Amino acid sequence: MRTLLTEDEFARQFKEFEHTAWKLEVRDRYNVAEEEETIQRFLATGDLGRDEDHARTSSWHRNITERCKEGATWQRVRVVSEPLSDYITWEHAVTRFNIEAGEDIRWLPRHHPAVARLPAFDFWLFDSRWSCILHFDEDDVPYELERIDDPATVAQHCQWRDIAWHYAIPHSEYAPQVIQRFNN
Repeated sequence: MRTLLTEDEFARQFKEFEHTAWKLEVRDRYNVAEEEETIQRFLATGDLGRDEDHARTSSWHRNITERCKEGATWQRVRVVSEPLSDYITWEHAVTRFNIEAGEDIRWLPRHHPAVARLPAFDFWLFDSRWSCILHFDEDDVPYELERIDDPATVAQHCQWRDIAWHYAIPHSEYAPQVIQRFNN
């Protein structure tokens, strides 16, 4: 039986988890309408102005900061193709805001042999007790959040976490191949 979460139920997990929130991202693009204008401006100019304002005021960043002060751990591994896609180029640039909030983000180039041992889908892992698989349509638009409580499946997700985390490169050390596209 599949358990689907509403957006509100999913959002609550980021305030209610006890110790750790960990995410695996494997997509080279996330088609989120609210980000499109910002991404296009960044790709054309290199300007992160609005992103910086958003990082200071967003409930997402405030929650990460507050939860980290309480002792929670936020971690993420991004599996990426090189050279980076436009979306991931922008995401790499704005990652510093998540790090400033307290999240530890690492990068794993898709050509690394360990990637073959990872799933081809994104998921969050909360307290190593339950997972949420993020489903996307053929146009990279998120459409479904599936909660996983089965202990054997969660254990598999923990194993994937351990593999990805072991081989991933800390953000401060990752120098991606980026196609120069700014008008300097």
